Amino acid sequence: AGAESGEGPTAAECLATASDEFAASISLSESARKQVEAAEQVTAQALLRIKNIRETTNVTSAEVDGIGSTIVPQLRKQTEQLTNVFALIDKMSEHMLKVRQSVGMMEKRLEAAEASNAGQLKKTFSKLMGQKEPEMPQDPVHIVSVDEFFASLKV
Repeated sequence: AGAESGEGPTAAECLATASDEFAASISLSESARKQVEAAEQVTAQALLRIKNIRETTNVTSAEVDGIGSTIVPQLRKQTEQLTNVFALIDKMSEHMLKVRQSVGMMEKRLEAAEASNAGQLKKTFSKLMGQKEPEMPQDPVHIVSVDEFFASLKV
């Protein structure tokens, strides 16, 4: 409108022209525009990957919480049961040691009894020769009670 009346361009026209000239002076070349588009694509892919990682992290966190609330108490219970089993094994080991000791004492006494009752000929010969007969031990053999053993297994 200002150019038609013979007057110079208006301030708005000058500003629009200057803006267009400035935009043209800083416009990107075709290769630069392609690089910007490629960077935008890579950025979009990275953001999508970050979103997927966040979702995976949330799922993993939920699974860890599930493990903490479900599996860990079960493991504690199993550990307590194993502790009881180990205590029973220890008691059984002690019992077996007592049984071995009793059997050893019985074997010694049996050998002594067999030696003392080897036969009349040996006794007669021993009496004639003045040899002393083997003596039976006076200490009683402790026989381990099976009922006592099983009663001791209660933990």
